[in-house]
Amino acid sequence: MKRSTVRVIAGAAFALLLVGLVPMAHAAGPAGMKLYAFSSGGLTVPRSLLASGTGSQQVQVPVGMFLVKHPKGTFVFDTGNNDRIINDPSYWGPFVKALNVVRTPDVAIDNWLQKAGISAADVTYVAVGHMHLDHGGNVCKFTNAIFFVQKDEIRNAAWPDPGSAGPYIPGDVACLRSDIGQPLPNKHTMMMLDGDWDVFGDGSVVLKKFPGHTPGSQMAVVRLPRTGTVILTSDNVYFAENITKNLLPDVALAWSPNGIMAAYNYIRVMQASEGASFMTAHDLDGPAAKAMHSHEPQVFE
Repeated sequence: MKRSTVRVIAGAAFALLLVGLVPMAHAAGPAGMKLYAFSSGGLTVPRSLLASGTGSQQVQVPVGMFLVKHPKGTFVFDTGNNDRIINDPSYWGPFVKALNVVRTPDVAIDNWLQKAGISAADVTYVAVGHMHLDHGGNVCKFTNAIFFVQKDEIRNAAWPDPGSAGPYIPGDVACLRSDIGQPLPNKHTMMMLDGDWDVFGDGSVVLKKFPGHTPGSQMAVVRLPRTGTVILTSDNVYFAENITKNLLPDVALAWSPNGIMAAYNYIRVMQASEGASFMTAHDLDGPAAKAMHSHEPQVFE
């Protein structure tokens, strides 16, 4: 066989390998699609808790929530701190004081949605990156929405693995159950996923299962018409330097360190293949932080 023929065959094989490893490029989302970033108050934590080796100074991080407006409906990703703590701090027990939580009335999710021109009743779909107290707090406000959650996550929220129970609030899960005597277990329409899910069926919003921070962590890939691909990481990533420097969070926040690294690698592949950016819930310099400081949604098209 000629050397040139071998090169062609090898090149073709390599191209096929890339097709298997690198996601195919997707078209941008439909015209009029928008992404809004909000913040459900703020939490004060040691910086090294979220990025190991970055120092023990206390930092106030936002609590990111995101809304997508799409021609086929509306989608909320992560629902922040339960608004109940604004008037009833006992709902969170010792966490309110330990995290120095910002819980002024203006951070309520209903206020943020109103600024985006909708109400909770208008929302079509809701998903959470995971069910920790600062991400799944307001899931029960969306009575008309379909709720997407990974099956492993809802199980762990209701009956956590040893060592992982702390950040789950029982009431955030209990409110999803039907009242006593009802024939169905769920009060709200729920899809318990075991893998990825295309929310609108057009590739513009895709949930990706990446167990890392928790057993059922998921991220959301949002493809906007102008901004392009944005990955909403929830707590698989906290800061940009988690990705650029391969920094894991403290072991207390890493149910699976290998899973978190897999999420980092997926983001890098998406950056290379689709020019993707990413938004985290707690980045000090990200859109949620800007919303926290300006008290206005950050909007991307």
